[in-house]
Amino acid sequence: MRRRRRWIAAPLLLAALAASACRQVSSDAASESEPYAVEPIEGSDVALVTLTADGAERIGLETAVVDGRTVPESAVWIDVNGDAWVYTVREPLTYVREQVTVDRYDDGVAFVSVGPNASAEIVTVGVAELIGSEFGV
Repeated sequence: MRRRRRWIAAPLLLAALAASACRQVSSDAASESEPYAVEPIEGSDVALVTLTADGAERIGLETAVVDGRTVPESAVWIDVNGDAWVYTVREPLTYVREQVTVDRYDDGVAFVSVGPNASAEIVTVGVAELIGSEFGV
């Protein structure tokens, strides 16, 4: 009879240790800082999205300088209202959404009549992740 009690106690002890280890991992994960920060821009419906260097690397973020009035189609995000947007680089690792007017798309290129200046740097890869960060999705 005494032997059975030991076999019952051993699994209970292992379960308790496993549960405490899980709690430790969870609390460690929660204490890590976010790979981005969002700061509303007063008087507008957009926000500054600032990534950590690690965050930008993890999403594979890429940028390009606007070439005249064309931008890569991958840089354009269409919202639920049908409005077109691109993310421009405000400063290193800081991005802001800017509304654009796309006249047409052709072979992976968006022809923009209203939008960022010809010398502006825009995000071409990682747009969906910036949208998710800005809107908390």
